[in-house]
Amino acid sequence: MNSITDEKLRDLKGPNQILGEWKAYLMFVQEYCKRHGITNPVVVEIGTQWGGQKVHYEYFLDATHIGIDVNDKLSTPSISGDSHSPLTINTLKEKLDGRTIDVLFLDAAHTYNDTMLDYLAYGPMTTGIIAFHDIRHEKEIGKLWENIQQAEKNNPDLEFYSIGAWGDGWCELGIGIIAKKRNKDG
Repeated sequence: MNSITDEKLRDLKGPNQILGEWKAYLMFVQEYCKRHGITNPVVVEIGTQWGGQKVHYEYFLDATHIGIDVNDKLSTPSISGDSHSPLTINTLKEKLDGRTIDVLFLDAAHTYNDTMLDYLAYGPMTTGIIAFHDIRHEKEIGKLWENIQQAEKNNPDLEFYSIGAWGDGWCELGIGIIAKKRNKDG
């Protein structure tokens, strides 16, 4: 894993994110991976518009990145298709080849129902971090984030975090993070 610096963040292509928020998120993921001894994490990104995050996951986390997007005209996802389709889910399972997802980044349709379906389909395959993008910018995603936290508030195996930053004339988008505990030591 490489150090996350502002200079390197700017040098690499993308991301299609607010830089301060993205940096804080990557630092969180990097620390989580180090704490749990995860090397070469498997990152699945649902919604890859412009494809700018892939190079960041690969460079800063030494990750295996699998992107899923319904629109292959705006990026080159690993899997082109509807994230809710059984065909897409089975294609991902084939690519995973028995591995689990270490980091799941949900940033696709930005509706309550679509994001919930992604969470329900891919969350159980995830043993580490599930991140929801736009929890402060998109009302429906914010509501979903609140409802999941409320529903899971007594689950001792989950920890919830929120990251947000303003920048470059953009409003705070917000990233909600569910960190799954991997062992009793946290």
